[in-house]
Amino acid sequence: MSSSLRSLALVLALSACGGGGGGSGSSSAAGNQPPTANFAFSCADLVCTFTSNSTDQDVGDAVVSQSWTFGDGTTTAVTVPAPVHTFAAAGTYNVNLVVADRSGTSSSIARPVTVTAPAAPAAPHANFTVSCVSLVCTFTDTTTYDAGSAFQSRMWDFGDSATLPGTTPAAHTYSATTLTTFTAKLTVTDLAGKSSTSVQSVLVAPPATTLNCVGGNCVLTLTQAAKVFAGLLSHSCAAQGNEVVVTAPVSQVIFADGCTQAVGTSVQIGGDTVFPANTQLRVEVRSGTVPSTTLAFPPSIRLTGDFANGWTLVFDDGFGGPGEPDFNDLVIFIKAIP
Repeated sequence: MSSSLRSLALVLALSACGGGGGGSGSSSAAGNQPPTANFAFSCADLVCTFTSNSTDQDVGDAVVSQSWTFGDGTTTAVTVPAPVHTFAAAGTYNVNLVVADRSGTSSSIARPVTVTAPAAPAAPHANFTVSCVSLVCTFTDTTTYDAGSAFQSRMWDFGDSATLPGTTPAAHTYSATTLTTFTAKLTVTDLAGKSSTSVQSVLVAPPATTLNCVGGNCVLTLTQAAKVFAGLLSHSCAAQGNEVVVTAPVSQVIFADGCTQAVGTSVQIGGDTVFPANTQLRVEVRSGTVPSTTLAFPPSIRLTGDFANGWTLVFDDGFGGPGEPDFNDLVIFIKAIP
């Protein structure tokens, strides 16, 4: 069979597969997994905004309730997803979040949050914004000043032992190999010597992460000599730049950005190569750039199938939200044709 006919055969195979695939084939027998509790926060002096970005790893499940306590003696738990809380005095408080999924399975997380008392009238009110592309973050001072108060100095503390005076915007590169939350702090001082502090959690993720399949590496073993094709069944990405590559026995980018390429695109791996029997193909998905505020869990992939029927690789980019992870952000079908 010619290579063009084999390409056509792959397209027909892709059409027959139906293109959904993200959640189908996932294990329902594994039982309900507990949700993963997580939250972000931003404080200006004594006033803090907390935001739950908790997730549930069961396909189609979701976090349906949350309960906050703030470690300051408040007796009634708060149950909204994004509460605003004002502490009575400066100090470090142990903020706790408990979340539950539809079945009532729960988990919790606690983080220390340090707040400072506001300065007297005619004072600064520290605040800042932060945006990240992978590990590189830009911090911008948005402090306001009362009448009679004027800027004198600022100090950034990025939460990883690095500090920087003066500059705004301030660029900082974090070092992390997994999803990591840092607590950044800005302290500003006015001409009268009055100071104000703002703190925020900053979630960063390493770029172009090499991902492993559930249960091991994405290794596809060819039991017979064969040509191999890869086809894009579907995509539903929040990220951009999710790259699908083969690293062995050839090095090839299959899809430079599976999130934007046309569904049904077919690529022959290794050109016109006929791989010998027992060849092991190693496939990776490298996660693209995502807004860190909505990145809730490590990007991951699942692999099902075999040589005879072809392999389906499904990828989730790590964005949180109801029903996530749904494992339909990229669905790739790989078929060996002897």
